[in-house]
Amino acid sequence: MAEKDGKKRKRQSNGAPAPSKKLHIDGTAKVEISENGMPPVIASAPGLTVPSISFKAYSKASSRAKDNSLPKPETHSVLLHSTKHPRLDYTATPSSNASQTAHYVAVYDPQTQKLQVVPSHHLSLRSTLRSETQAVKENQAKKTMAQQREMLGQEFGTKKSKKAIASKTLNAITKGNEDGKSAEVQTAILDTMADTTANDQNQAELAEAALAAKPIPKPNMDAESVEDVYPLSTLIPAGDLRLLQVKEWQDKARAEEAINFNNRFTAFRLGPIGKADDVDKLKALRYLNLLLDFNTALGAAGRSGKKVPKKDVLSQKLADYPDNLVDSVRRRFSEGNELNKWHQDYLYTHMCALSLYIDHYVTDISNLKDDLRLENKQVGQYFHELGCRVGPPTEKERENRGMSKAQAAATRIAKLKLPLDFPKPRMMRKR
Repeated sequence: MAEKDGKKRKRQSNGAPAPSKKLHIDGTAKVEISENGMPPVIASAPGLTVPSISFKAYSKASSRAKDNSLPKPETHSVLLHSTKHPRLDYTATPSSNASQTAHYVAVYDPQTQKLQVVPSHHLSLRSTLRSETQAVKENQAKKTMAQQREMLGQEFGTKKSKKAIASKTLNAITKGNEDGKSAEVQTAILDTMADTTANDQNQAELAEAALAAKPIPKPNMDAESVEDVYPLSTLIPAGDLRLLQVKEWQDKARAEEAINFNNRFTAFRLGPIGKADDVDKLKALRYLNLLLDFNTALGAAGRSGKKVPKKDVLSQKLADYPDNLVDSVRRRFSEGNELNKWHQDYLYTHMCALSLYIDHYVTDISNLKDDLRLENKQVGQYFHELGCRVGPPTEKERENRGMSKAQAAATRIAKLKLPLDFPKPRMMRKR
């Protein structure tokens, strides 16, 4: 408890003498500093419980003139080492502050009343597991001078020297084994193959992720034929496929009755497809015609993209189709009644994929180009994103289509073949 003046009150003594760690000497003692004989050693072992074992002492003089003198603290450094423990090695080395502080050992003789002070060495004791030490020594013993030089080159050499050392290790042939190849070389080759395989897997995963992020129908990369790359189930949802009615088209095509279309692609293909018994291809043609009419019904492109008309206006413009089918197309190819750049590309690539399905994976892009009001280069890029090869018709194709050379030069044919030919990713130019 504190007094009124703010000072702490001393604890009252009960009459017992206060304990003291100091040595009580009756009378006076004579202090002597002795530098004769072998100086003692003080070893600190923080955190260790040192067993009762013997140590071997080693000393090193600070100069050659002191080699034959006693190992005093000011002239010699001392090291203690012991291997008497079954599993541990103990080593005592000079402490970090040995050169800045001096240590002494004092011995008092009560009979003569003399206090003898002797300068001593101060060491820090540490232990190591013998198996680790032996393994390091064995590895060091196995390494030749050339191998040690190569290790230094790998650690501190230039890029050129590191590359040369790595090449030498991979291509070296030694006489150590029966087949003439060193186990180290085999290990290095296998490690290199493992790194290469892992790198290839990472690149394949990155390429697959980049392809999945593109605004295109999801291709089947494991397809063994072009028909399986973009199947009809991928291009048209099952619910939309059931809503597509093609009986009227088929009857008029077989009766050769005229049908008015706003799109050239549909007008030029309904006749032969409608007369055939391929209902899936006829449904694909009707769905493509719906997408073309939907694209035409969109508002003008603004800063954020093309606007989708209101529901009643869109239903009026696409009155030839069921309202639930129109609404499904709107939700599939737009977001928030708007088509940004990604959704527009997604719509265009679906049209291109449907045209490939309808024309048996070899299509003239001219009709689709006119319907979309785009240039050959733009439409060709959409087909290229699907993995197609786009180019002018061959001489045989020109003759079969009855084209002149001038017409063939302005025409582009998109062909879907295996393996697929996707655009290469652009590399950023180094600054």
